[in-house]
Amino acid sequence: MQWGQIKTLFIICFLILNIFLIKQLIDRQDEEIRFIPVTTREDELKFNINGLENLSDESYTAPLVHTQNYNYNLRAKEEIEALPDQQVVVVDNTYLYSRFNQPVAFDFGDPESDLETYVLNGDRYTYWGELDLANVLVFFQEMEHPIFYNTNAILLIYLNSEGQMTQYTQSQLRIVGSPDDGRSLIKQYDAIYRLYHHFKELVTGDVVTDVALGYHNLISLPNGEMILNPTWGIQVNHDDHHFVNAIEGHNYPQNDRFYEEKITELVTLLEPSNADNIVYYQLKDDPEDLLLKIKQMLLAVQQNIVEVDIE
Repeated sequence: MQWGQIKTLFIICFLILNIFLIKQLIDRQDEEIRFIPVTTREDELKFNINGLENLSDESYTAPLVHTQNYNYNLRAKEEIEALPDQQVVVVDNTYLYSRFNQPVAFDFGDPESDLETYVLNGDRYTYWGELDLANVLVFFQEMEHPIFYNTNAILLIYLNSEGQMTQYTQSQLRIVGSPDDGRSLIKQYDAIYRLYHHFKELVTGDVVTDVALGYHNLISLPNGEMILNPTWGIQVNHDDHHFVNAIEGHNYPQNDRFYEEKITELVTLLEPSNADNIVYYQLKDDPEDLLLKIKQMLLAVQQNIVEVDIE
């Protein structure tokens, strides 16, 4: 055999050996890759967000609720006249302002205390929080569950520096029409999952500290009715709140200026141009003086809220 043929044969053998070794290497890498654990989106949520173990796995149902503004002049004249030690102003039938003749001491931490004694329909509201530096307590109206951040379903109680009640403002919704059939709701875990993966509202290290069912405004109709949608209220790190539509799963954007806008609305309603729409109850002061006192308190609160936001 000639030397050239032998060399060719060696080259072919080496090529075959190299191909074999390369194939072995590739097969081994594929095998190693197959053994690398795959992190699912559920695992990612579990690793990055704390408090998931406290979520309920229960399946819930709740109806859409059809409501309209509560007409105080039509439905609560006698109750307003019976309120102790206060003068009441009702504007546009649906906004109630009350100023106590003397500051009233009240123990808000005592579950036996009856807020309804001093505040009209006080038993229909649930405590939500306090506006820092403004000495204002916030209560949301309840219809079995709280109605989150609805300007037509809120009670604000204004305190003096000693923690006594000086005045309050409120609005209220009432149910109209036939009850809606209960709708199946997404589970609490699914709401958290959407907040983290879909809406990017949660970040690594966040702690889910509470989840509660409530209502959020879905749509306002031309006839003045408002449809409320079941909503998961999700508290994160004790202070942050997120709201997820419990039927469709989308989140509701937060309005950081909600309280400022609410107070501005209350001030505007007391303008002289709206005098024809104002009704007084238990009036002792001059009407203009009473409105001035109420407005001054609201303007002071508004200023404090703005200062807090700036800081």
